[in-house]
Amino acid sequence: MAAYLLGVDAGTTASKALLFDLEGDIVASSSREYPVIYPKPTWAEQDPNVWWKTVAANIRDVVKGSGVKPDEIAGVAVDSQREAPVPLDKRGEALSNAIIWLDRRTLPQAEKIKEAIPNVEVIEETGVPADYFYSAAKILWLKEHRPHTFKKTSLFLFPKDYLVFKLTGQRVTDYSMASRTMLFNIHELRWSERLCADLDIPPDLLPDVKPSTENVGELTPEAAHLVGLRQETPVAAGGGDRPCEALGAGVIAPGQVNIGTGTATCLEVPLPSPRVDLQGRFDCCCHVIPGHWEYEVVILTTGASLKWFRDTFGYEEVQKGRRDGVDPYAYFDALAKEVPPGCEDLFYYPYPMGAKAPRFNNLAKGVFYGFTLGHTKSHFIRAILEGIAFQYTETLLLLQDFEVRVREASIVGGESRSALWNQIKTDVMNKPLRTLKVSDAAALGSAILAGVASQVFTSVQKAARQMVHAKNLYRPDIGRSAQYRAILQKYDGVYSSLEKGYILLS
Repeated sequence: MAAYLLGVDAGTTASKALLFDLEGDIVASSSREYPVIYPKPTWAEQDPNVWWKTVAANIRDVVKGSGVKPDEIAGVAVDSQREAPVPLDKRGEALSNAIIWLDRRTLPQAEKIKEAIPNVEVIEETGVPADYFYSAAKILWLKEHRPHTFKKTSLFLFPKDYLVFKLTGQRVTDYSMASRTMLFNIHELRWSERLCADLDIPPDLLPDVKPSTENVGELTPEAAHLVGLRQETPVAAGGGDRPCEALGAGVIAPGQVNIGTGTATCLEVPLPSPRVDLQGRFDCCCHVIPGHWEYEVVILTTGASLKWFRDTFGYEEVQKGRRDGVDPYAYFDALAKEVPPGCEDLFYYPYPMGAKAPRFNNLAKGVFYGFTLGHTKSHFIRAILEGIAFQYTETLLLLQDFEVRVREASIVGGESRSALWNQIKTDVMNKPLRTLKVSDAAALGSAILAGVASQVFTSVQKAARQMVHAKNLYRPDIGRSAQYRAILQKYDGVYSSLEKGYILLS
């Protein structure tokens, strides 16, 4: 009996393949990095064939190294970074590198879109604002600056879809990826005729759209031989990395939120129906869970703030960590524990690259406010931990404008490894916070999709209940939560004064 599921996560800098049993335990894994190509300042590209080579090698290593027979693997699903269009010719060959989400060359195209179509109308139909970030602007750039490539393009696929195509020969996408193109009607679940017409992007250049849990086909003989799987292995349509991450964290119902941490943080909130933010703060996208949508909102320079402090002022901890074989962040935690909540009125505003949620201020700058000669390195470290936690709390408060009441949160990524930081966050948010047994939540989410596509599970909800397990549960301390509410009022008041300074520096 097939008793294993394969989840593939193709991120921006690396791809991972993880084989899970039906209880959600990792049986085998493999990871490989790949480069981002920077042809010019602000440009960022990747070679789709490199994605495929690393993914194929990872799957092959997992199958060989697991000791599991290929006929015991019930299904495969892939998730990936989003937005990057891959132009294919009639033979299915990639015509150029993919312009990925980091790229900013398409700012002029985004401005043209805003001039052609009122932004509120774009948001109403697609759930996202007109922005250089999304696929539509990247396709327009190719049309304007690489007309020869555009003319030869038979179809655009997106990163995960290109990998599914290499596995199966099927040229499809799913709702979650389509909703990051700025060309997809999230209410009617189809390509927007109006936007395609207004932007002069032929709809026949866009792939068929399927639910993430749909079995889109079996492996081609060539792919099966290359990766070591049986040809009959079902392949799910798969999904975007962020909604798969939320699924792999067990965030599958309204009232829950996933906090996906890293250099920046993305909050993902499931929705039972599409509810757009006409101010363009919260993206409303299709979820990988059938019949569901989600809010996504980015908080900038969260993990990056602590890394900056480590690289700039943490030489002692880094050297000690190298000598003792200990993560230097563990020493940071020990120092921060010495300081009381509020850091004795030292505040950190984590906006060195401007502010997305909860402030949405492009003029904002990073600030340590209130330090005296009595403050130490320990105070500054804890101020960073608390400053990030304040961003999460205030972003959740913004969700109340959309009648979203979050009861509990899950956290994945690098920040989840710090027990102290987790406790600070749950105290500040005054909500339970759980970490996960499987930290590679996106790959687990993909495996869940594979389980439904292969009919091992009848729904993603049943699969998640069986495969997703909490590692630790943090509960708020009533006294500290009350203390932080008072501190947050002062923190907000100081920010109101800082806004005037930001204008002077602009």
